[in-house]
Amino acid sequence: MVHDAGAALRLALAGFPALSAAIAADLGQPHLVSAVAVGCSVWEAVFGLPRPVGLVPFVAVADGPRKAPSTPGDLFLHIHSPSHDANFVLARALIARLSGLVTLVEEIHAFRHMEGRDLTGFVDGTENPQGDERGAVALVGGADPHFAGGSHVSIQRYVHDMARWATQIPKAQEAIIGRTKDTDEELDAHVKPPTAHIARVVIEEDGHELEILRHGLPYGTTSECGLYFIAYCKSAAPFRRMLENMIKTDAQGHHDRLLDFTRAVTGASFFAPSIGFLERFK
Repeated sequence: MVHDAGAALRLALAGFPALSAAIAADLGQPHLVSAVAVGCSVWEAVFGLPRPVGLVPFVAVADGPRKAPSTPGDLFLHIHSPSHDANFVLARALIARLSGLVTLVEEIHAFRHMEGRDLTGFVDGTENPQGDERGAVALVGGADPHFAGGSHVSIQRYVHDMARWATQIPKAQEAIIGRTKDTDEELDAHVKPPTAHIARVVIEEDGHELEILRHGLPYGTTSECGLYFIAYCKSAAPFRRMLENMIKTDAQGHHDRLLDFTRAVTGASFFAPSIGFLERFK
């Protein structure tokens, strides 16, 4: 929760890109990167500017036992690299810059698992955009020129019911996900159930498949674990459509069967401005 959205906070955020780059260089970790995103409830107070188009509060979704709660926050800080120690050093430095300006409400340390697999054992993010397509999917362009180069960020933390998942034989697990477990191949259309996870999140509109840049990783302890899911996109709408398709029962009575084995416990929306935007406030 932001306590002071004045000049001190703007200045702190403006210094994040340079501080992140300096620490990455000092540690010899060129892949150490960070992003900071701001929620709609404090955007105008922090920057003194109107909100980006489409930056709205995360709205809870529910259908029967399936729920995606709204647990709004004001700031979201994402740090990523292959080295946990480097991530930790940068996290401490960035949080120190925010001392006295914010209250930390949740801190999650995620990790890469078994060559990019979720804790369910399946490869995660197979259909993620690659190369130049990543920017085309994730970054705002001409549709909102004042915030071009920024990205809408949606986050959820999922807690897996690993004990229940373990009761499913591999073939049943594959039907729930929609891909093979060992070889990560999509099931044929005549085999893949309409309740499979990828059947629910692969959505076409006007002949084009909706895309987001997924940046989720497993997290947890032996007592609680799951997936920390982050979606970057040039619009918040594709993620929202996918989430509703997962949770809500369609006219044929189908929902995403994966949600019978995992539950969302957080949900929030933010906007991550570009480096150029942030550095205007230095």
